[in-house]
Formats: sequence, C-alpha cells, structure tokens
Amino acid sequence: MRDAVRQCASYFRQRPAYHRMLKLLLAKYRSYGKPSGTIRLSDAAPEECDAARALFGRPFYPPLTFKSEEFEAALQQTPYRGVTLRDLLEEYFHTSIQTRREQRSQLEGELARAVAQAREGCRSQLCLGWLDELTRRRGSGYCLVQKAVSEDPDQAARALLQVCRSIQWLEEHPGENVRLAVLSANATSDPHALDADTLSGKLLLHLLALRSNQSHPESAERRDALCYANGILCDSISSSVTLVGVRLFGQEGEHPGYQVFRTRREICTLTLTNLSALYRADSPSGKVFLVENQMVFSQLCDRASRFHSPLICTSGQPQVAVLRLLDLLYASGTQLYYSGDFDGKGLSIALQLWSRYPGRLHFWHMTPADYLRCRSQVPVSEASRTLLRGCDATPLAGLASDILEQGLAGYQELLLPELEQDLIP
Repeated sequence: MRDAVRQCASYFRQRPAYHRMLKLLLAKYRSYGKPSGTIRLSDAAPEECDAARALFGRPFYPPLTFKSEEFEAALQQTPYRGVTLRDLLEEYFHTSIQTRREQRSQLEGELARAVAQAREGCRSQLCLGWLDELTRRRGSGYCLVQKAVSEDPDQAARALLQVCRSIQWLEEHPGENVRLAVLSANATSDPHALDADTLSGKLLLHLLALRSNQSHPESAERRDALCYANGILCDSISSSVTLVGVRLFGQEGEHPGYQVFRTRREICTLTLTNLSALYRADSPSGKVFLVENQMVFSQLCDRASRFHSPLICTSGQPQVAVLRLLDLLYASGTQLYYSGDFDGKGLSIALQLWSRYPGRLHFWHMTPADYLRCRSQVPVSEASRTLLRGCDATPLAGLASDILEQGLAGYQELLLPELEQDLIP
C-alpha cells in the first residue's frame, strides 16, 4: 500500500493542473478532519477543468466546483484504489495532517505540561491561582501564553516559571524597592529575562496588574507606574521631575542637599532613584503649583526668588518620578494646582491627576475664559478631539466642549502673565 500511495502522489505531481485543487483539499481536511466541504476555483484555467474531467468523468467549466468526498470517491475508481485522500495529501505535500481538534488537544497538552513545571516549588497563591486559570483556557495573559505554547512550548514553559519566581521573590521581600534587572537576576539568573520585549516581561505585567487589581497597562508610562507600585524600578535614572521650592525629607528630617536648593530658590531635578530615598515632601505654604510645559516652567522660574509657593514641571504626561513626588505631597495634605495646555492631551492629564488626587487637585487657569485668552490658530488633531470627547461628565466638560466647537488649541505660553501673578505675592 505504501508503494501505491507514492505512485499516486507521483501521478498528481506530474500533472500540475491538480495542484490548486489539492491545496484546497488539504485546507478543508485540516478544518474538518475528514473529506468534507466544497472545493471551488472561480478562476479555473482550461487545463484545470480538463484535469477535473479526467478524474470525475464529467465536464467542468469555471467556476470549477466539487465536494471533497467526491474527490476521494473518484480516486477509488482509478488504479490507486485503496489510497485515501488523507494518504494522498500527506504524501503529495510531505506533511502530517493534524485536524483542528488534534491541534487543540496537542496545544492543551503542551500548556498543561508548561503549567505543571511552573507549579513545581511555587509558593505564591497568586501565581497558583493564575496558573489554574490558564489551564481553564482563561485568565490574564492567556492568549499570549497560548500563542507562545503553539510556537515554542519550551520557551513558554520557561517564561511561566520565570514570572512565577519573580512574583514569589517580590512577595518574600515586602516593602523593598528593586531595579528590574536585579529582580530578574535574583529570580531567573538572567538580568534581561524580564525586559519589556520578552515573553516573561510581558507576562510579568499581567501578574502585576492582577496583584494590584488594575487593568493591564497599555503605555510605557502606565507600565512604569504599575511596576513602581509593586516595588520595581524600571527606569530609575531617566524618569525624573524638575521643581523649585519643595521641602523634601529623609528619615532624619529635611534633606540637607535639597534644602540648599530650596532656600536658594534654585531649580532641582530629582530622578526616581533620588525620590526612592525620600519619606516625605511638603510645601511651606501648603500649596504647590504644577505646569505641564517645560518652557513655561523655565520662564516662570526666572523669578523663582519671589515665589510664595513651590512650582513643579510635569513635562507632559507625568512620569513615575512626577507621580512619586505628588504622592508624597498628597500624603502630607498639600494642595495641588495644575495648569496645562488647552487640547486633548492637556485636559486628559489634568483629569488623570484630578482623579488620582481627589479633593486636593485644583485646576489652575483652566477655564473657558482662560482658553479664549490663549487660543491659537493651530487646529486640534483628530486624536486630540477624541480625548476631548472623553471629558464628558467631568469638571472640564464645558471647557472641552468650547475647544471642540472652536477647533483650535490653546497654549500655556500665552497665560504666562496670569500664572506669574499667582505665584508672586
């Protein structure tokens, strides 16, 4: 029979007019797991119609149409009687046909083995519960794991083990701050195993979100914030915040180095590493003013010696370092006043901070009247309009509506006199 299968496949290879038919038959067989479904060649060439007529014994014209089971029945009327359609397709394409059911069964088996390896020695209840969810074909990150298992089961098993060990390390070191590479080295022996572009790094974010009862982060800023909330420093150098006048405290009182900057009313830039060593922050006046734009901050600070309250630059979308400092100020009862540009991004940032610091975040010169004073001739983009429409049912809904109606952005630079007047007694 094996010789008959090879001879049958050789017969069809010598007649290229059958190739597209056999290719469609293979796809149908894999889909149904048996000879089933209709084969259709809308643009069949004359030689393909002739080939079908030679096999089936009846004329064909475009569109060339027949059922898969008819092809196998016709095959039994040739000298290759006893050769099944599956035999022919596997020999012709040099492949092993797996039905979708067989593929799904194999995938589930590989996933179960990967989960079993990760469970060995795992003491984290969070991870154990997550692994159980994966075996039920659900849970955070399941699609990512499923794809990885189908492509490389060994890599997927290794990633599951690495991420569970990483979470377990965090649970065994509560209250500690650790850099991502150090966590990775301690948990996996590879300092790059948890990098953002690795499978382990992507799965770590799913588990951290689960651990923090948050949604999966969709941006680099939210990723870094999620990691920081779990004691992981992703980018402790480039994440920074620039300020003037804020009181910063270590364990033994006001930090002497930053105190010099404060008393001299000089600009100071803190990295996330600097901030991780601080325990408290406040304002001598009980207020801190925030501006989104770096150039506005620099211009205002030309007169910082006369400020009655500290000033902080958020530099657009707040980095983790900015949020860390604002968290400390919020914890001390400091009132926060935020001013941003009049576009989708500016209002979106303002509302994010308002939501994060309820009762203490106030909008500073962000009224419809302020918008009219600083309105430019720059049209707002469609992306900006989408963000503005998201301001409905918020304190900035009226302002967002005005910007949408005018279709023009407004910029802080044109409000410098008003901002400066509020900072100088």
